[in-house]
Parts: sequence; C-alpha cells; structure tokens
Amino acid sequence: MPNSRIVNGPMQLLPVQGVNHRNVAISGTAGNLIVAALNSETQHVYWTNAGCDVRFTIDGNAPTTTDGHIIKDGNSGIWSSSFAKAAKVIAVSGSGVITVSELNYL
Repeated sequence: MPNSRIVNGPMQLLPVQGVNHRNVAISGTAGNLIVAALNSETQHVYWTNAGCDVRFTIDGNAPTTTDGHIIKDGNSGIWSSSFAKAAKVIAVSGSGVITVSELNYL
C-alpha cells in the first residue's frame, strides 16, 4: 500500500534485526542523543529515560538545565530517526541514562 508508512502506527514497528540497544549517559553537559550512526534500515527509535529529568532541543541549539523541552525521569517514547538524530540532551540535575532501540516498519 503506497501510504502504509503514513498510516502505520507504533504497534507496526519492529526492532531492526541484529542491532543492539544502546545506553546514552546523560549529564550536565549538553550533547547529541545519537552519537553513533543508526542502522540504514532504522526509521524510528524507542527510548526510555532513567535517573534524572532531561531537557532536549531539536533546532540545533544546545539545551540548558532550564531551557528546552522536558522529559521526566521514567518517561519513554518513539521518535523518527531524523528527530532523534537532531536531539541534543542535558540532565536537569544529576545524571541518568537514555536507552535507545532502533525500529523499522512491519
């Protein structure tokens, strides 16, 4: 179906075969969420945040501990691979880990 990628929901996403999840350490220094290349088949990433609240930006500017979109400790979500590659993150206080798994379509 030509529009299948438009109408497919998150439940039609599968892990990219042969690609392990990655743990990204988040600290008080802003950095890219995706620091190593994603698999060429990756269309989305599933992420979970543990250990601290995180702020992120996707506009090329670095977030600060008081500026940027917030991800609360314990939250998770699915982002497109291009969104995830654009994301820069920083811990609001302390440090934590964002675990990222790569996904593609059914």
